[in-house]
Amino acid sequence: MAKEAVYVIGHKNPDSDSVCSAIGLAELKSALGEGAFVPARAGDLNPQTEFILKYNNVEPPRYISDVHPRAKDIMSTGVVTVTEQTPFHKVLELMREEQVRFMPVLDGDGRPKGVLTLMELAKRYLEAEHSIEVTTSLGNIIATLGARVKNDTLGSKEITLTVYIGAMSEEAFLYILGQEDPGKCALIVGDRADIQKRAVEKGVGLLIISGGFDVDECVVKAAKERGVSIIVSPFDSATTSILVRVSTPAYMVCERSFETVSPDDLVESLKSKAAAAAGLIVLDGNGVMQGVITKSDILKPAGTNLVLVDHNEISQAVDGAEKVNIVEVVDHHRIGNFNCTLPISFICEPVGSTSTLVSELYRRKDAPIKKEVAGILLGGVLSDTVILRSPTTTERDREIVKWLEERAGLDHNTYGAEIFGSTASISKRGPEAVVGSDFKVFEAKGKKFGIGQVETIGFDEFHSEAQKLMDELVKARDKKELKLSALLVTDITLGTSLLLATGEKEVICKLDYPRLKESVFELKNVISRKKQLLPHVLSVFNEVY
Repeated sequence: MAKEAVYVIGHKNPDSDSVCSAIGLAELKSALGEGAFVPARAGDLNPQTEFILKYNNVEPPRYISDVHPRAKDIMSTGVVTVTEQTPFHKVLELMREEQVRFMPVLDGDGRPKGVLTLMELAKRYLEAEHSIEVTTSLGNIIATLGARVKNDTLGSKEITLTVYIGAMSEEAFLYILGQEDPGKCALIVGDRADIQKRAVEKGVGLLIISGGFDVDECVVKAAKERGVSIIVSPFDSATTSILVRVSTPAYMVCERSFETVSPDDLVESLKSKAAAAAGLIVLDGNGVMQGVITKSDILKPAGTNLVLVDHNEISQAVDGAEKVNIVEVVDHHRIGNFNCTLPISFICEPVGSTSTLVSELYRRKDAPIKKEVAGILLGGVLSDTVILRSPTTTERDREIVKWLEERAGLDHNTYGAEIFGSTASISKRGPEAVVGSDFKVFEAKGKKFGIGQVETIGFDEFHSEAQKLMDELVKARDKKELKLSALLVTDITLGTSLLLATGEKEVICKLDYPRLKESVFELKNVISRKKQLLPHVLSVFNEVY
């Protein structure tokens, strides 16, 4: 059996390291035969990442907006169904054989017309046992009894019959038949030629010979002349009587009102519906049944598996990550509010980029690496370490850059300059893209804050665009309910940054950096959000809250 695909995915608002490490790790795991691993992203690519991928002729990873479990992920397919004409008795047999308590009734196009539940059928069965009337067709009666046909004048049309057992005297039989319309009666009788002949003479609608007895040819001949249908049941009269009354077609005993859902409906939204119904029918856009969901399906474990790269905090993960299986983490950030119910592989080491860790896995496992994969992993390292200038840079990063250079056929200085040169313009990108493309939300003392980062060459464009950028930060603050919303603007040539910030007054006042303007701070020699800015902001939150 083929394994389910595992998505290797970075954080929301993915940066280059997040995307490149996801592609590299998925490629490695698939090459090692560990299963089907698919690189994915939880947001749009920023211009820098687009440049790296195009430079190396690598396709962008699949975009996934969320991984919330949906109806299609838990529904049961290959469902036991019946047609509208399936006999009631056959439905009961199927339920017993297949051990199901819920069964859709479908038309010829696969569209549901009703549902059958064991509870409702049990009630109908008890009602049928005490009723002398049945609405059915001769075909259904024959199918239910497994009867032999001697004469068929009713065809497939539906009829309502009053069912009698000819166990009385001939006189009593004739009296009872005189009270009814004979053509609307079904008589069940054993090897009693006198009653059989009288029934045919009176023109009963259906004569059923029980016990498997043969019928005299003169009776059959008379039945053909009188238009009386005759069949032979292999069962005794009492059993035959019960079975005839449960030969009613499914559409007549099914519940016409039933719950339907879409394949893309969230499982969370289905719980109340599933609790109140025996089952939910999943329909496609054309109203054709795709599967069913019962209470036990709702309790199924999530089928989606994730490997998180370049993050480990659920607040930064693709929406719905907390509802699915996280099977592995490869990261180089602080360990946040991560928890899981089962043991997993968790790699979190103090290097400059996640791409470094992924590249080291290639070396450690002596796995071949494609030139283009080496190229994007090199781009991931250079992006996150600002061409090895960031204080987060380690000897391991420098060593892996040399290893990747050889395999990608690139010079890291030239390549790095091209990478940063491709996205240096703030005004061309627009304020929404500048703030949102690498904006990360963190949590401390139960309070949330967000910090974005953008690299530039010089601060002239920043100053001219500052108000527009501030407007975007305010939007992010209000939408995400943040106590601090900030943008770290880093000049990669000077190795220094400015911080544009908005938020709670107590937090802003505690930021221990020189203030150039009301909302602008100077952060000399600071170029790393993770290693230089984040620890200070965390200490501020610990002090304020």
